[in-house]
Amino acid sequence: MKSIFMGIRNILLWSYERGTWQYDLLCLLIIGTVFLLPGKFFGDRDRIPFKTVQANEALNLGSKSGETVREIAVSDLQDFLQKQNKAELMLNSPQEAIVLYLRDQLKQNVVVSKFEPFMDPQGRVGYRVWIK
Repeated sequence: MKSIFMGIRNILLWSYERGTWQYDLLCLLIIGTVFLLPGKFFGDRDRIPFKTVQANEALNLGSKSGETVREIAVSDLQDFLQKQNKAELMLNSPQEAIVLYLRDQLKQNVVVSKFEPFMDPQGRVGYRVWIK
């Protein structure tokens, strides 16, 4: 019984010298734990996903300059253009298509100062649009 407690004490206090088989075994256990456990086990709860950071920065930029930022799914935009019989606008002039879509949705005249394509975490493609 005393030898078991001594073994546990030696492991916890790391009293083995380099080059001994016990030291090598403990190093292998530590390395195996780090590399063989899935990343979800360690969890990155304090880290914000990169795409969320980009979206938040874009929203903050829009609100600082007096503009609003809207996100439009490409599928919604294409459906709208097909109903309006203007599907070719999506290829020829996406900004004009976005303006038509926003005028219909917001029921007011809009001025698009900037737009950029983006992909959300679910893999859907869309446009992030800055409106004055």
